Amino acid sequence: MAKIKKKALLSSSLIVTQSNQLVEARYNLSLGEQRLLLTMISRIQPDDEDFKPYRISISELANFLGVARGSAYHECKKITKSLLGRVLEIQEPGRLLQIGWVSSADYIDGTGLVNLSFDPLLKPYLLQLKGNFTSCRIEMLLGFKSQYTIRMYTLLKQYEKLKEREIELVQLREMLGLSKNLYPEYKNFKQCILLPVKNEMAKKADLYFEFDEIKHGRRVGAIRFSILTKKDVKETAELPESSLPEPKPPPSPTNETPMSLQQLLALVPKQHRALKTVLTALESYEKKHGFDYVKRNILYSNAKAAKSYAGYLNNALKDDWSHDWALEQEAPVKKKAPKVWERQGFASQKEYDDFMYKKQMEAYGVTV
Repeated sequence: MAKIKKKALLSSSLIVTQSNQLVEARYNLSLGEQRLLLTMISRIQPDDEDFKPYRISISELANFLGVARGSAYHECKKITKSLLGRVLEIQEPGRLLQIGWVSSADYIDGTGLVNLSFDPLLKPYLLQLKGNFTSCRIEMLLGFKSQYTIRMYTLLKQYEKLKEREIELVQLREMLGLSKNLYPEYKNFKQCILLPVKNEMAKKADLYFEFDEIKHGRRVGAIRFSILTKKDVKETAELPESSLPEPKPPPSPTNETPMSLQQLLALVPKQHRALKTVLTALESYEKKHGFDYVKRNILYSNAKAAKSYAGYLNNALKDDWSHDWALEQEAPVKKKAPKVWERQGFASQKEYDDFMYKKQMEAYGVTV
């Protein structure tokens, strides 16, 4: 009965829209707390200029929190009290904002209602959003059984049009709200968080993902997600042959590219993959020295090349510039692993962020 009522209360037209800074913010919320906040956000209208007290019924809360009707009032008070103490961190250039989600929870006797108010400093991240935001259907988000699936879904929905997202492992753990002592080993994080989230999204969401592990030395330092949309797959299957989109060009002039060469090419920053000199160098040196030799010189070039990436990579492959660097990576005292923007060949985090934002807006048909 509770499941039927839950579906009746939700509308597929309700949308949760957040700025991308809020999507990527650091916070730790339980499943119930996330569901409550998402419900509040879905009540915000696009033309709202200020926050309002967002009124939610206790019975509605009980349904999506999964608590018995008789204990609903008590359980809801526990959830809202806990939420009032939660802090999120929003990182911006030159600024770190630490802030609470809600400023008050007002229970009105005899009505079965609670009025919840957002902290006013959250206005730039939830109101009057004109760009650089992510929207998700509330029905989809409330259908997940794990708080980690909710977070992962929004992080990948943000990059849905780009089809790929790479996130440092440390950064991903922070975004998911994991403490340092919870699944500190990658193998446990993968088994207990990453794979269950992947399975739940594959079963319930309108998009799912595959992932590659990017290693810093011998350790996994980042995850590259390939974002796949179920809707796109279904629509493509139904299109007449003449309407099918042209396939993406392969990374080499033929379709006979060895899998090892494809894997190496995937390590090269996107903007350099189409260069013939890059492909020729990878193919030549992979035959001469093997996969691992070429891989570590690519990673070295990603971290070190400032200008003329193709020329730098060719010289690195010719003289094995990565040899000593690779030993340093494996030493007990390791140098700081390269960031995503460094491996992608950008000069700074800001340059990388600006590039990704522009690409994201272009994917939505917006010129910036």
